[in-house]
Amino acid sequence: MTWVATAAFGVFAAGTGAFVYLLVANLDPQPEYPELMTDLLGLIGTVIAVCGAAIGAAFLVAAVNAYPG
Repeated sequence: MTWVATAAFGVFAAGTGAFVYLLVANLDPQPEYPELMTDLLGLIGTVIAVCGAAIGAAFLVAAVNAYPG
């Protein structure tokens, strides 16, 4: 039953990555901020989203390999 915790964390990490990507995908430049700031925030958010999805996928693969059935 240790695979359940691993799978739950994998789903949570992948969901967090998807949520961050959704937030970053809807960024619009604001007139009071420089455009470079918006671009940099989009890049950092995309990197965080990809890392979250990768960590989630790694934990899901580990859970599948630990499943006794």
